[in-house]
Amino acid sequence: MTRAALSALLSHWRRNPLQLFTLLAGLALATALWSGVQAVNAEARASYDNAAATLGEASFDQLVSSDDAPIAQTDYVALRRAGWLVSPVVEGQINGVRLIGIDPLTAPGGLGPVDLAAGADIGAFLSGNGQIFGTADTIAALGALDVDGVITPETAPNVAYTDIGVAQRLLNRPDQIDLLVVAADQPIVQKPLPEIVPNLIRRTAQAGSDVAKLTDSFHLNLTAFGLLSFAVGIFIVNGAIGLAFEQRRPVVRTLRALGVPLNRLIGLIAVELMLMALVAGIIGVALGYVIAGLLLPGVAATLNGLYGAEVAGTLQLRPSWWLSGLAIALGGTAVAATGALWKLSRMPLLAAAQPRAMAMAAGRRAQVQGILAAVLIGTAIILALTAQGLVAGFAMLAALLIGAALGLPVILSVCLAFGANRAKGVIAQWFWADTRQQLPGLSLALMALLLAMAANVGVSTMVSSFRLT
Repeated sequence: MTRAALSALLSHWRRNPLQLFTLLAGLALATALWSGVQAVNAEARASYDNAAATLGEASFDQLVSSDDAPIAQTDYVALRRAGWLVSPVVEGQINGVRLIGIDPLTAPGGLGPVDLAAGADIGAFLSGNGQIFGTADTIAALGALDVDGVITPETAPNVAYTDIGVAQRLLNRPDQIDLLVVAADQPIVQKPLPEIVPNLIRRTAQAGSDVAKLTDSFHLNLTAFGLLSFAVGIFIVNGAIGLAFEQRRPVVRTLRALGVPLNRLIGLIAVELMLMALVAGIIGVALGYVIAGLLLPGVAATLNGLYGAEVAGTLQLRPSWWLSGLAIALGGTAVAATGALWKLSRMPLLAAAQPRAMAMAAGRRAQVQGILAAVLIGTAIILALTAQGLVAGFAMLAALLIGAALGLPVILSVCLAFGANRAKGVIAQWFWADTRQQLPGLSLALMALLLAMAANVGVSTMVSSFRLT
């Protein structure tokens, strides 16, 4: 019985390939936009973390000059003789590359590419012309220097490491140090820092990157636009699922009359939709990878121009974003199909054959939808008057947009009822009544159109204002 019922349900898609294409394409495109945005955000945040780990800002305290002047090498020697475990660092710019000079013999673990415990060739790093570690693009950007280049793909973009003596020579800064990295484990008895180097101040380690905090607004905007695009796509999927349920009502009625249990029927439809969502999600993630690869260079240039943040120009397949793409595809399909499955479970057997059944059910649901719209719009007003912060602002916009979308069918129904009550002729009455009959089937498309137009007007206005400014 299960196989026969599943075959009967799948026969609808064979007879209506355009509906199947709409369902898969809508979900795949929605997932692609979301996955592409998340891929760009994940790559940017990974670059921020790499940059923050460049000098161990998140793990180790630092000693810096109180007047932003270079630290004398004699101060470093005095600290080491007093028992302080510190490591010198000098940095500067060469051809747009951030060149960092470290001392691998005193640097704390995880600082720089030279790990003595891993058996690195410390002799080649320290002796002769020295070595510079960086990505292939970074080594190429440095040009012809009297130093051996070593390609290390895990290094942050536009950042190169070398021995501190080599860096001082290349940067023409002899006996100068920019900062001292303080190891986490220090001797129990030490002379206080102010007595040794009164001109230095200690900067505590900070979790996260300052650049990451600075660009939070930018990435939150990208996430919001990706989520809004996904919401519009889910409206399309919801409409396709609703149309399929409407057209399959006779099949559902027949299967139930032949003895197929309602729970089994709902389970088969849910499995059918989840399989389609999985296929569409895989296609969407693949398309999202392509979209992210095309957008990443432009986003990297924007972040560098606005915030001075260095973002790698290559895209990696990170589980954080492609798993979220599959999850949101499955979750979005579940949300889109919940309404139709709920109606199927609550509607009596013969009610599915009545032309007005769905319209009457929609009329009853319109009251709940109107109450929910009023609550969301009221929440948006309260947040606009009281809330502060970026996340609260996006929550206000989300409540306003969703509330307006949910309220649109209710407002249209009131307007149509007003026109029907004032219709004089038979044709006019038929027109208003037929229009109200079609409203439940068109409401999802109209809500999606409202969100799409609102997003288009809002984004166009924001971008235009930004360019004019």
